[in-house]
Order: sequence, then C-alpha cells, then structure tokens
Amino acid sequence: MATPVTISTETILAAQGGDADAMWQIVSAYEPMLKSVVRSVAPAASADTSEDLLQEARAVLIQHVRAYSTETDSAQLHSFAYRAIRRAVAEEWLRSTTSLSVDPSAALAVRRALWTTEGDVEGAWMIVSSVADPRRRMSREAFVSMCEALTDVMSLEGPTGGTDGDGNGQTLADTIPDASSTFTDATERRDLARYLLSEIPQRRAYALRAFYGIGMQTRTDQEVAADLDVRPGGVRVLRSQGLDSARKVANRFELRVTA
Repeated sequence: MATPVTISTETILAAQGGDADAMWQIVSAYEPMLKSVVRSVAPAASADTSEDLLQEARAVLIQHVRAYSTETDSAQLHSFAYRAIRRAVAEEWLRSTTSLSVDPSAALAVRRALWTTEGDVEGAWMIVSSVADPRRRMSREAFVSMCEALTDVMSLEGPTGGTDGDGNGQTLADTIPDASSTFTDATERRDLARYLLSEIPQRRAYALRAFYGIGMQTRTDQEVAADLDVRPGGVRVLRSQGLDSARKVANRFELRVTA
C-alpha cells in the first residue's frame, strides 16, 4: 500500500463545496496510492486498461471525498476510501478480463468462496447459497456456470506479480475484497439505490449520484465533467450507461427499479 498522505481539512471542505482545483489537488495527492492499487490488482493490464482502471479509482476517490466527514482526522481519508477503491478496481478488472454476463461482484463473491474453501466447489456453493440477503443469492445453475467460466482465469493462489504493504508476493485472492454485505430496510428505496450504485462501474455511479443527489449534493453536468475530466456530453452518456447497468443488476435479483 502506498504511504498515506495528509490532506488539510480546508482543502477537503473546499472540494466538497465545489472547488474543482481543490478536488484535483486531492486526486493528485492520492495518485500514487491509486496507481499502486491498479498495479497490485491488475499487474498484467495493458497501458490502456490500466488507465481505465485508474479512472475508476479516481471516481471512487472523488465520491468518498464528498462523503467524508471533516469532523474526523483528515489523515483518515486514505483508509476511508481505500477498500472501496480496491473493490471497484478489482470488479472493473474482472469485467474486462472475462466473458461473464453476470455482474462482476457476483463473480468476486464466488472467487472468494472458492478461495475460502481451498477450491472445494460444494463448500463454496454452501457459502454463496447461504448469504443472508436473498438479493445476493444466485441459482445453482448460475453458480456452476460461473465456476466453469472462471476456470481459465488466473489461479486464486497464483502470484499476481504485485506486493502487499510488507513487500510480500500477493495472490489473486489477496486482491479480491469481500463483496458480501447486507443492507437494512429502514429506507428501502434509498438503500436499494445505494446498493445498485455500489454494483456498477463507479464513473457511471458518480454521474448518477451527482444527478439525483444520492449521498451527496446534486451537481450540474458541467461540475461533474470537471470532476471526471470529460465533456458535459460524456456525463450524460455515463448517466445513461449507469441506468442500464443498474437495471441489469436489479434484474439479476428480480428487484423492481425505476428511473
């Protein structure tokens, strides 16, 4: 893991208030950490793919800057965002390297279950099928198909070529975040929206969060374009793609979603 950097509370507040220069000051400061995540999760990625993964990582960081509470020590921004960044990069890398038609988070869950059971498929099925939230479960057929599709993917116990914070060689299992989580029904609709946005590419998710004000203040397309370094028209494309991705995730769990 790259050495954490310290960002002043004033800079964070300025970025949260819409100061694009302050936001990019933060993104630039964390660039070494973001690149380190990309290298460790996807050491075999091409230059173009690495840049795509880096863009996903930046989008997640920006979202977490906006959600971060400055009442805590600003040095903790690193740990506040790190896990989500790593998961987003892992999911996008999996999406780009397999032909799976399901959402990458489901494939990551299967991979982790297989790693936990040391390759015992039946044991992995028990873990996947006993997830508390029924919306995160999958059919036996889908599980078997996913295992077959993942057979040709890099071994979970094989080295990725990356290293951990202590300089030790990492396996693929080390790079896969735990995708299991549950969400409460206190505000079902809001929770569903947050859940779906956590399951889709994060640049698309950010475009939707900013438009609908989910977990952040609403922002104009021009402001989001400045955050993501794209044209305003590109923001509308990302938003449209995000809605399509969210619907696909919802359909996988037979959830009702409208936009």
